[in-house]
Amino acid sequence: MHEFIEVKFISEKKGRGAFAKKFIKKGTIIDVANVVPIPNKEYKKICNTLLYHFCYVWEDPKHLPEFENAITLSISQFLNHSYKPNVKYLYDYQKKAIEFSAIKNIEKGEELTVNYNGLVKDKTPVWFDVE
Repeated sequence: MHEFIEVKFISEKKGRGAFAKKFIKKGTIIDVANVVPIPNKEYKKICNTLLYHFCYVWEDPKHLPEFENAITLSISQFLNHSYKPNVKYLYDYQKKAIEFSAIKNIEKGEELTVNYNGLVKDKTPVWFDVE
């Protein structure tokens, strides 16, 4: 079981989401997700599958241009997008991981969200309609 995150069904359109199991203080590292880099030729096969929705851009300078995407093996896969997120993520290319941390205090039961654009304040449209 995860210390901070539980996954709950939200709706048919939104699917499942990650929620705080307890109060989380601003600055707390919520999760460290290990990454599996995907070779570009294999990523093209994934684009037409459900796994596509769980991929991250992974532009590790040491492995470009062969690997540009990755998938994480973590409960953090269930963090939904928001333009007003309460969590941010940072890439750690050396450890092949993504670190998720609280950018504000988060109450027990509150949905955990990130900005899929990578930057907390980036309002660039994403590839789906945001609720």
